Amino acid sequence: MNYLQMRLKFRELSGRFDLVDDTGVDQGAGFFLNEGRKFLDRMQETQKSWGTVFRFLEVGFYSVQFPYCRAIKEVYAATSSARWQLEKVNIQDLINGYLLGDPSSRTSGLPLYYSPCITRYIPENAAPLSIESFAGWVEIPSGNAHEYNAILVSVPASEKLTIQVNGLFYSPELVNDIDENYWSVVHPMLLYMAAMRQVEVTNRNTQGVKDWESAIDTDTKSIGFDLVEELIAEVNQMEG
Repeated sequence: MNYLQMRLKFRELSGRFDLVDDTGVDQGAGFFLNEGRKFLDRMQETQKSWGTVFRFLEVGFYSVQFPYCRAIKEVYAATSSARWQLEKVNIQDLINGYLLGDPSSRTSGLPLYYSPCITRYIPENAAPLSIESFAGWVEIPSGNAHEYNAILVSVPASEKLTIQVNGLFYSPELVNDIDENYWSVVHPMLLYMAAMRQVEVTNRNTQGVKDWESAIDTDTKSIGFDLVEELIAEVNQMEG
């Protein structure tokens, strides 16, 4: 189902005609559908939980940003002739090992290490102070966008690189009538149930929330079993 069809089905099944009019125009149902989508994304890992995002790392830069990532799992870098996996280190080790010196004297190269990094300024609507920008010691990528995660790499790139980030990502938000995502297309009933669970949360109906969660949990576990079956397929012996 697309977003319009989901809203009409929500109206039909829930009887909440106040949240969707008879032509499908959103009057509040979209908020619950999209919040339900995020609830399902977090509840159970499925075959569609993982995603890949590609970003260019320009010459002289050492950070990239990407939206809607729940958890970074793997990072790869590539040139036109080679690709390699970056090793994760914590941000303190990355800064102490590679980013403490005078920024103007940092040697560029091909990075071997990465770390997830801080993406918030405090206060959040503020730009970096001029002295921080002048010093060049700011490890927070510009933009301060709430939906973005970011990584730092160990050295400024000596050539333009492609950065590949594998991880857990939220499914796409439903915005336009024709929009679709994994839940709306493959499991529309689950998306409806998750939206109704969110409705009950706002109504402070504890029993209603528990009832919806119980029904959702039964279905999402069976979806998770499919992932397990895929992971164990053709595995016939233990390592070690």
